[in-house]
Parts: sequence; structure tokens; C-alpha cells
Amino acid sequence: MPVDVESDRWERSTRVDTLEVELEWFLRARSGLAYTPAEITESLVETTPEVFPDALLAEDATNASRIALVACRLEKLAWHERLKVHSLDGTLYYTDCEGGQFPVADLERKIPERFIGVEQRIEELDAEVDRLRHALQAPDEEHPDNADLQ
Repeated sequence: MPVDVESDRWERSTRVDTLEVELEWFLRARSGLAYTPAEITESLVETTPEVFPDALLAEDATNASRIALVACRLEKLAWHERLKVHSLDGTLYYTDCEGGQFPVADLERKIPERFIGVEQRIEELDAEVDRLRHALQAPDEEHPDNADLQ
């Protein structure tokens, strides 16, 4: 069912992908070792199953679906240079990046986060300007006691 992006439900939803966070924590805690998506999935299902959608934890869900979801997030993290990937005998293995995050990936994540607060403040100020503009255009109307028109 679609969700209205102007709704409170959408605005209150999280923007953090908990699966990605858990993947990074998993690999960082086991630095120096590399794991396949299947091995990582098996561990996450046992330790933090809440990172998977409920449909992928149902009895009739296949493990392949969970592995595909994990592999997708691992590839995204590798693309952003937040972890390393190597192919050994046709199998992909993922491990932590020893130097932490790289500048481009860091900027890509941090810059939009900084503007969220600025955008919200601009919207608040815009609403306040509209309220004051309306009050100045109709000076004969009654205004709330807390309206500062000076």
C-alpha cells in the first residue's frame, strides 16, 4: 500500500537503514576476517532478526531471499567504499575497511543530514513571515495576544 510522502507517518519514519548499520557493525567487530553474504545472513538472523522485514522471517520465506537482501546492501556499502569485497573461487567475501570511511562516502552521507535542520528552520521562518504578512495586510482584524507586530 503506498504511503503519502506528505503524511505525518512518512515524516516520522526512520531514514536510517538498520540492516546497513548492522552489517557494518558485524564486519567491524570481526575486523581481519571476511564473510560470505550467506554467513553474514545466518548470523544476523540469529542475533538481530529485527533488521529483516517480517515477511522474510516468516516460516515460508526462503533463506535465499534474506541472503539476496543482505548481498544488495553489502554491494551498496562496497560501492560507497565503506567495506571491501573480494572474489575467491567464484564466491564473494566482504570485510571491514581498515581505514574507516572514505571522504566521498562521508560527504555523501553528512552533507544532506546537515541541511535537514536548515530546511526545517526555513519552513518555520516562512510560516512566521506569512503570518506576519497577513497580520500587516489586515490590521483591523483581531490578532492573538502573542502576535508581535513591531
